[in-house]
Amino acid sequence: MERVASKRRFRKWVANSSKSLLITGAPYTGKTIFAKQLESEPQLAAVHYCSPLYPESLEIATLLRNIANQLVLRFPNLVVPNLTSVTLIAHQVDAVEHLMVKPLLSLPRPKSPLFILIDGCDNDILPLVALMAKLLPKWLKVVATSRPLDIEERKRLDRFHVFELDSDSTELINFIEYRLPQMDVNRILEACQGSWFFVDQYSRALQANLLSMPSTSHSQEDLVAMQDVDTIPDGEQELLATIEPQLPPHLNIYLRIIASSRHPPARREFLAVAKMAVGGTLSSLEADLVDCEPILDSPDPLILSGAWRDRYENDCEEGHALWAEIIRRTGCDTAQTLIELAYHLAHSNDKQFPNKAEILRNYGADLIELRCPVFDYETSNLLVEAGVVLLDQNCQPDFVFACSSGDLDAVDDLLDRVDEPALASGLIAAASRGHTDVCRTILDKKSSAAHYVDCQQWNALRSAACNNHIAVLDMLIEYGIDVDECGNGGRTALRAAAWSGHEAIVERLLQSKADVDKKDSEGRTALMAAAFMDHFNIVSLLLKYGADPNLLDSSGATALHLALANCAHSEEHNKTVAELLNGGSNVDIEDANGRNCVHLAAYHGDDNLEATIERCRNIDTQDHGGRTALMLAACQGKMLACQKLIEHGADIDCIDNHGRTALILAAIHANLDICQMCISLGADEGHKDNDGAVALHYAAMHADKELVRLLCTPTTVITNDCHGNHPLLIAAQHPNVDVVAELLNFGAPIHVQSHDGQSALRIAALAHNEGVVRCLVKHILAAGDKTDLEEYDLDGTPLLHTVMIAHDAAMSAVLLDLGTSTAVRDAHARTCAHVAAQINDLKIAELVREYGGNFESRDEAGRTPLMTAVWASNYEIAHYMLESIAVSPNAVDFQGATALNIAAQIGHRDLVVLLLKFGAEPSLCDNLGRNAADVAQLAGHEHIRQILKSASGSADSSGFGSLPTSPSDQRTKSLSRRVGIATNPKYLQGPKIIQRATT
Repeated sequence: MERVASKRRFRKWVANSSKSLLITGAPYTGKTIFAKQLESEPQLAAVHYCSPLYPESLEIATLLRNIANQLVLRFPNLVVPNLTSVTLIAHQVDAVEHLMVKPLLSLPRPKSPLFILIDGCDNDILPLVALMAKLLPKWLKVVATSRPLDIEERKRLDRFHVFELDSDSTELINFIEYRLPQMDVNRILEACQGSWFFVDQYSRALQANLLSMPSTSHSQEDLVAMQDVDTIPDGEQELLATIEPQLPPHLNIYLRIIASSRHPPARREFLAVAKMAVGGTLSSLEADLVDCEPILDSPDPLILSGAWRDRYENDCEEGHALWAEIIRRTGCDTAQTLIELAYHLAHSNDKQFPNKAEILRNYGADLIELRCPVFDYETSNLLVEAGVVLLDQNCQPDFVFACSSGDLDAVDDLLDRVDEPALASGLIAAASRGHTDVCRTILDKKSSAAHYVDCQQWNALRSAACNNHIAVLDMLIEYGIDVDECGNGGRTALRAAAWSGHEAIVERLLQSKADVDKKDSEGRTALMAAAFMDHFNIVSLLLKYGADPNLLDSSGATALHLALANCAHSEEHNKTVAELLNGGSNVDIEDANGRNCVHLAAYHGDDNLEATIERCRNIDTQDHGGRTALMLAACQGKMLACQKLIEHGADIDCIDNHGRTALILAAIHANLDICQMCISLGADEGHKDNDGAVALHYAAMHADKELVRLLCTPTTVITNDCHGNHPLLIAAQHPNVDVVAELLNFGAPIHVQSHDGQSALRIAALAHNEGVVRCLVKHILAAGDKTDLEEYDLDGTPLLHTVMIAHDAAMSAVLLDLGTSTAVRDAHARTCAHVAAQINDLKIAELVREYGGNFESRDEAGRTPLMTAVWASNYEIAHYMLESIAVSPNAVDFQGATALNIAAQIGHRDLVVLLLKFGAEPSLCDNLGRNAADVAQLAGHEHIRQILKSASGSADSSGFGSLPTSPSDQRTKSLSRRVGIATNPKYLQGPKIIQRATT
């Protein structure tokens, strides 16, 4: 579920705050889910998730390297040195400085602020996060999520604005309504104690019949087969304890096996360990895993959900011992496997493995050298005890770091001890930082290092050019390096310098005979790069050296296309466009979408639109979608561009491939001023597109009554599209009461349905637009009587029934409050009481009762709501009707069958016991002379027949004698709905809810 309010607050911070952001919340308040939702934000430059499920994600080196790699993808001209893990761990300040800060400072400043996101920060990660917030450029802010911090911890993070994600319960309430629509929101809100996991797990447990719906009954003695059914578990731990008895008997060992694995175990790995632990067949273990799926986030690899992960967090010795044993049995032939074995041995019981170090030595631990500690303190200590050599981090030189920092002495000292790839990486790092002496030293040692291209397509020449180090560039050229030399990506030094705006570098490369029109793998030239970045001086220089302004990249764009697409409005931008136009750019060239330069200038509202219009052949040229420049400007709300195009003769009545005009496109995007202009110029507001929709259909989606008023005419307000939707039906999908009222005032047909039987009231109710519902009902009642509120669909289902089937108690209450009758019947004569019985919703049942619903009413087959509940195996609602409403258990349908006969036929023991308890008479016979015991015998339910025989022979006041209690392990099975019984009446279909259209 989208956290709309929190995202709104987040976007406000992005736009207005100069501080970094710390998002805090208690465990299981949805911080990681919210972080994943932020991945769609366009300002996100990089994201890292710190998760105990993947311990390496909590390591400093992994975090820094992951963020740096993503920044390289975001900024292709970023030169990031390949620092060692030891440097990243032991020298964090220097690592952040050289890995991120200095490379980022070499980039042109982005037009808008960006952010990096680090989720799940613990005490070890937060200091690094604070360091990054301090050192990174101001345009790159840090967003972190963590548990709540105390006052002292907050003081250390004074550069952060704190956003308490769980401070407002509104989104949690929405989540409860979404996941548990049939439950009382306030009861769940109190029980969950702020935990989103609780709500999700409760919902999953109900769906899997691990839990039953809480009863509204105040008498617990009647619920013989149910444990604590009247209560909702209080908090996560009580919820887990309530669910646990319904799961496999070996659950505890299964949880320990999963929790003690270094990573979420693959299903086959788990099965191997579990078989060793508990025995049994693979099929029985697989069946256990299937039963455990309601508590798993992933069935393969096995990932426990929420608080289940923590259940045995500090009690996993047995699990570690099992993993250690399985590693020993399957073989320990690599250093990685040996270290994995050490991890499990270090955390297992000494009694099981008294000679842990000796075990590791037998596998060759004394032959291993480690550059840094592994996993945790216990594992590293055990490895050292077993003979592993742990090198001093301060005595492990990093050649690339020495090159990046310009430490010539260290470079000289290490030069003979590094391989050629390290030499080349060091040369690229030194070139990016402008360390000429270091570059010369490396080239004197190995001149071929200059030709090395790394995985990011950097060589020393391009690195120096991109970072404006002309001295290094001159030296490399003097060494005879080809100025056009590049990797498979085709990104030359000239292109890098042109993109970065380094005029002196560009001129030096051109003087050295660089190919001015050489293309990269995307077909982009240096001129295109300079044009996109609005470096007009470099554009002029490249044109002077013969650059072709009309070359196309792989998307068919020219340099002018790219310049017009950068959305800039600046003097530099205008000069760039002027240089390209004066340099011979052809504005009529079309890109892969069929758009020429006039299209792009209009779409972006570019200040140079008029200059491109004056050079184009046809102002109404259509792109591959049939859209003209005017249409594109209308879509984007570019009023000045529209005016300029119309002044130059643009046709306002052109139609695109979807049959839409500029007016319709402006209405789709709620651009009121452009719609006004089009209508003032004679645009036809009654024109239909290929879907049969007029502009008013699209305007009705928005919360702009002025726009709707502008487009309303006696014709448009009643116009149906090809699906039979008129504008009022569209408006009803959205919570815009003023728009609906405006349409009604213009005579919109309130009762006219779409081709699939949807009315405005039905659509509004299913979309939960209460304000719109009240507005529509007011108009309906003003023109007719209350029976008009029944609103039947094409299947004969009244609106109130449909809303109840959707478990929407709130909207049901609104409709009842406005006058809808609980006695309203569907095509099969079923009332609201029948609906509540069928869907097993106690909330709905209480509502029906409150508004005078008749729970003894009969459908077309003579069935009462109690019979309906029994057919659906709905124990809770049956109990509610018998105890709280005191419905008759002995009513008969038109075949003479009672609720007890039905329970006997479907073999539902608990319902049989319940009905007998409340006075059902087992001797009553149906029209064929069969009593309940006969029906049970015919259906093959001998155990039911025995209960009924016992009840018939009893003389106690309840109507039957002493009955055996339902086994608790059969409780969940008895609550599952039975289907496919020949005489079971066909019931309601799911509601057809109209999805809200995106605007």
